[in-house]
Formats: sequence, structure tokens, C-alpha cells
Amino acid sequence: MRITICGRLAIDEAGTSLDEGALPGRLGRRLWAYLVLNRRRPIGRGEIIGALWEDEEPEAADASLNPLVSRIRGALARLGRADVELRGATGSYSLALPADVFVDRERAWDAIHHVQAIRRRGDVPGAWAEAVIAHEIAARGFLNGEEAAWIEAERHVLRDIEVQALEAIADAEIDQGRPLDAERVARSLVSRDPLREAGYRVLMRALASGGNGAQAARVMDECRVALAAAAAVPSAETERVFRAAIGGAARLGR
Repeated sequence: MRITICGRLAIDEAGTSLDEGALPGRLGRRLWAYLVLNRRRPIGRGEIIGALWEDEEPEAADASLNPLVSRIRGALARLGRADVELRGATGSYSLALPADVFVDRERAWDAIHHVQAIRRRGDVPGAWAEAVIAHEIAARGFLNGEEAAWIEAERHVLRDIEVQALEAIADAEIDQGRPLDAERVARSLVSRDPLREAGYRVLMRALASGGNGAQAARVMDECRVALAAAAAVPSAETERVFRAAIGGAARLGR
């Protein structure tokens, strides 16, 4: 069974597919995503109501929750699996899924947290592959068009995964002798967050690995200007990478 909550919501199981059209409208989408994210614990009705409506909770919110739950149960019943169930207890619900279920958000989280360990084992292609998976999932976004504090918190997590994945991809491209690919990814990273020094560091490394010392120097200037606008200066680590980049490019004769 595969469940996706990043981008378009879907459940795929042995030829049976349920997309978000099977869910009861926008509130059903919010409820399903919240249940999947919190599937390892019972969730109180009050917490669910808060997740669905936040400060705009209607007077009949408690009664309105019942048909949403019923329709989600009906959608899950179409899968024909006894181990997929939205269980209710006194004042709470819990989502039961198979132990081997694939949830895309969890896959992205696992991938980005395994990248460094894979690199330390010397498996650069494996680290690159995991970083690509993390980036591809995180870049889809989460509940597009919806606004709530918990939704924005989840988007923040996904954006962080996406940025970390770009860094890891660029690092792996450098280590595999593909400086132009590394440069492309690193420039995307810098454009996403001009105040994140890691983007400038990996871009300078990418340029240096291709022998482009002059461009690396310009990148450092861009970093200093961007940080100065925020009343900050490059860290000692960024300065160290810059010096190493210039030295490395010089040894390559450029």
C-alpha cells in the first residue's frame, strides 16, 4: 500500500486507487492528511476539530465531524482490507494501517536522515539517490491552497527537507565529477534561500571543482552582500570553504 500526502493525496493498493476526489471535500482532505501524519497515536476529537477549523470553528463543529469521519471510513472500505481502518474510541480516533505501508512524507524524512550515513560508508551514488527521492517528495508541497498553523509547520519541515536534499545532491554531484550539474543544483539552492550560507558554500565548491576560481570569488561577494543586508557576515566555515575553493581552482590552472 502506498499513501501520498505530499502534493495530490492518494492511496494505491494492488490495483485499487483512491485519489483525493474520494475524500469529503477540503475538510476531508485536511482530516485525512492530519490522520496520516499522526497515525501512531489516538487523536482526540477536540484536537481534530481544531485542526479542521482552528479559530473559525462553527458552533456545530462536533456534530459536523461525524459525517466527515463516516465518509472517510466509507472510502477506506473500498480498499477491502481489514487492516486499514479509522478506529473510534471514547472521544478519540486512530488510523490503523498495515505495518509495511509506504507513506511518502515518511519516506522523504527517512531518506534525508540516511544520506549522511550512506556517504560515510562511501556510497556516493546511494547518497545521491536518497537525496533525489527526498527532494522529489518534499518539492510537491502539502495541502496546497489550505492554511492552518499545523499545515504551515508541515510545509516548513518539507522545505527544510527540500533544501537539505539539494545540498546533498550538489555534494554528491561534486564527488562524482559532475561540476556543472552540481553548479546548477547549488544555484537553485541559493535562489531559494539567499541567506542560507550552505548554498553559497556548495556553489563555490562546485565552481572550484570545475576550475572556475573567478566565479567562486564572485559568489563569495554575493554571499557577503546578501548577508550584509541582514546585518550579518559570512561564518568562519564559509570563509574556509572560499579559501579552499580559490586554492583548488588555482591548482587546476584557472
